[in-house]
Amino acid sequence: MQKNMEKLELVIGYRFKKKKLIEEALTHPSCDNGISYERLEFLGDLVLDAIVGIQLFKEHPSAPESFLTDLKAAYVNRKYLHKTGENLKLHKFIQHRTSEVPSLDNFIEAIIGAIYLDGGWKRAEGFIKKFILNKKIEPIQNYKNILSSIVRRDFKTEPVYEIESEKGPPHKKIYVVKVRIPGKRYVGRGSAGNKKDAGMAAAKELLKKLGIT
Repeated sequence: MQKNMEKLELVIGYRFKKKKLIEEALTHPSCDNGISYERLEFLGDLVLDAIVGIQLFKEHPSAPESFLTDLKAAYVNRKYLHKTGENLKLHKFIQHRTSEVPSLDNFIEAIIGAIYLDGGWKRAEGFIKKFILNKKIEPIQNYKNILSSIVRRDFKTEPVYEIESEKGPPHKKIYVVKVRIPGKRYVGRGSAGNKKDAGMAAAKELLKKLGIT
């Protein structure tokens, strides 16, 4: 275990003072040994969102808020973070007892949270710039924001999101989210491995029904 962690430290270019943090960041709940990446993932998600947002704000001084929002969404997108995890070969380092390797985006965020606790903001920023902000990518349209703007403009209300169902084991849940416009017959549904992406898919479907996309 220790040698494995040392190899990862070489890969990411950061040596932990508190080794338990990186061990926790790479431990899946299925191990059932009292530690899990989940709390560090929560923290890392917050740190990632802030650092990416600040960096994009600095890099695009004249860009409108909508562009910055959509570009930030692309960098913190779960598929993009999973690909980052694949590039780092995280599957070699994570500990789990599932039949399939868990989604790597969660572990990327957990590593960010661990680095932040161990080395502070600058170290976390360094990791994010080196492995996440190191590529130029296209903005992702935030369908939830687009839907909210259109519903406010055309219907003078806000879209309502509901979790319609949750299926699967805790480590591999599939969420189905429904979005509707109060007082109207329009409904959109979307499914994904997390509530955020399911909501985005539902908003996209409803926009199609409204003839927007």
